[in-house]
This record gives sequence, structure tokens and C-alpha cells, in this order.
Amino acid sequence: MLSKIAKPGDKIELVKVDSGENNENNEKNEKITTYFSKIYDIIEEDKLKIAMPTEGTRMILLEKNVKYEICMFTAQGLYKCRAVMTERYKEDNVYIAIMELYTGVQKFQRRQHYRLECNIEVQYRVLTEEEAKLLLNNQKPADFENALVGKGQIRGITLDISGGGVRFISQSPDMEGKHILIEFDVQIGNAPKYFSIVAVQIDTRKKPNRKNVYEHRVQFENISQRDREDLIKYIFEEERRLRKNEKG
Repeated sequence: MLSKIAKPGDKIELVKVDSGENNENNEKNEKITTYFSKIYDIIEEDKLKIAMPTEGTRMILLEKNVKYEICMFTAQGLYKCRAVMTERYKEDNVYIAIMELYTGVQKFQRRQHYRLECNIEVQYRVLTEEEAKLLLNNQKPADFENALVGKGQIRGITLDISGGGVRFISQSPDMEGKHILIEFDVQIGNAPKYFSIVAVQIDTRKKPNRKNVYEHRVQFENISQRDREDLIKYIFEEERRLRKNEKG
């Protein structure tokens, strides 16, 4: 099953859970460390060869016989499993870790795991059909670039966000069936990340008991793979930060 889901080059996230008491069920004592890497090769249906993760320019040597939860970013979606790092060595100038799976591979349900409730300030502009076509084809003529700078932009606040879209409120109802250019910033790790994404309106409704407030749901149209991975990384980080705060 693993070889049918993932392939070499797929990005992965590794989470080491150290309970301090060697008790995986003792969530209260969990300390979570997250690393990012990619699949180097699939050796067997329960064994992965991965590149040793890095942080900036520093390589992270994974610990042998330590259990990790792995999230795989594949063409078929997001999958998770648990594995033990059993071996590490250098191959063709690449530092390698061997991960042996001890659980099955499960697909993440996007809405359950990746929709983060949050309040992020956004700015957006409703696009004409011509503008949407230009942007979706990665073309930005000079006159349109100039028009984007502080002109015709509407402010909004997100209600939730995922790697596939966002739900937000604003005081403008003028979006039905249209494309928008939505822009926002988030903090990923210690660095700010700016997003500028074309999205299409899926649903708009008036918020009850709130004058001139509308709720919009949009789906990202031209988000790059890198931006999607960065956005999911932000969601992971925020989910874990919130869980940590809830545990005190």
C-alpha cells in the first residue's frame, strides 16, 4: 500500500514524542519536536529511506530506536503513520535514515485535521474575468500591478483556514461566483510568510444579527505547492501551540 501512496521526493513531517516516562498514552507529559524532510526511497511496504532533516543549514541527526509520527504530503493527499528510526548512514553524499513503520498508513481527513479556526487579517480584491485569467496564467501586466497597490482592496478577518481555502467575514457582499485575489501574512517558525493567492467564491451569506457583515467561503485556485506546504506547516504549528496551551 505504501508504494501506491507515496513516492521518492514527497515531503514529510516527522514528530518525535518523548513522554519522559516511556508512556505513549501519557499525553500530559508529551514534548513535541517537529522536523521536515523528504522520502529518498521506498525499500519495502513497511520501510522508508528518508533524507536526514535539516533546520536552516544545520542537519538534524535523528535518534536511533526512537518513534516518530510521520505525515506524508503526497499527490493523493496527506497520510500519516508511525515509525521507528532503525539505521542511519551516508549514501552518495546524502545522510540517510531508515524508518520502519509499525502502524498502518491512514489518510488525513482535510476538514477534521487541517481546518484551523483562526482570526487573520486579510485583504482582497474582486477580480474581473480578464484579470482572473491573467493571474491564473501567472501573468501580471504593469497596469494591473499598479492597480493592486492599495486600490480597490477590501479588508476581512478569517474564521478558519486550510490548505485548500479560507472562510472569512467582511462588510462587502459583492463576491458571488467571482474570483478574488486574497493576501495575508502569517508567522511560520520565526519568519513571516506573505501569501497572495487567487481564489474562487464558493458561498456567501449574510451573518445573522450583524449589520453589513457577510461570511465568505473561497477555494484557492492557483496556490503553489510550496505555498500550500507552508500554509499546512503554519496550521500544524498553530494546532500544536493551541494544544500545548490547553494542557498548560
